[in-house]
Amino acid sequence: MVEQVDDVPEEVAEEVEEHARGLVHGGFSTFDEVLEDVLECFEDEGAVTPGHVRAVVERLWRERAAEQEGWPATTDVDRLLAVFEALDADGIVARPDFTCCQTCGVAEIGDEAGEAARGYVFFHRQDTESAAAGGGLFLAYGPLADSPDHAAAAAAVGREVVAALTA
Repeated sequence: MVEQVDDVPEEVAEEVEEHARGLVHGGFSTFDEVLEDVLECFEDEGAVTPGHVRAVVERLWRERAAEQEGWPATTDVDRLLAVFEALDADGIVARPDFTCCQTCGVAEIGDEAGEAARGYVFFHRQDTESAAAGGGLFLAYGPLADSPDHAAAAAAVGREVVAALTA
């Protein structure tokens, strides 16, 4: 239940809570980054005050920290990040929570690649938020270099990613 703070309309308070929850539960942002992102997102909502946003983020942060106390030592996310590190070391540029959306991710992933990189895999912030809400995690992948048979090159990268995740 969203608590009524200040004079923030209930609908706006629910939107603030939902946005902040997605960032906190995503687990890739610091407290200050969540606070800044939520403030920026709702800066045009006159009724949303920094105090309201801070109170929401602090509460959600405490709740999530309490949940984490019951988690296993190694989580699914830990295993996924280890796979991403291995792929990255093996020539597949692998980035978690990379950019805001797939369009930006595809446009920017090449900037992350070294000379030996042959492909990429990433998930973006919207994917992170979806996964944290229980909606599964979607991965974007493909070749970095232009290829006469782009589909075959993309499939080859996809097979490498699947093999690494399966192992």
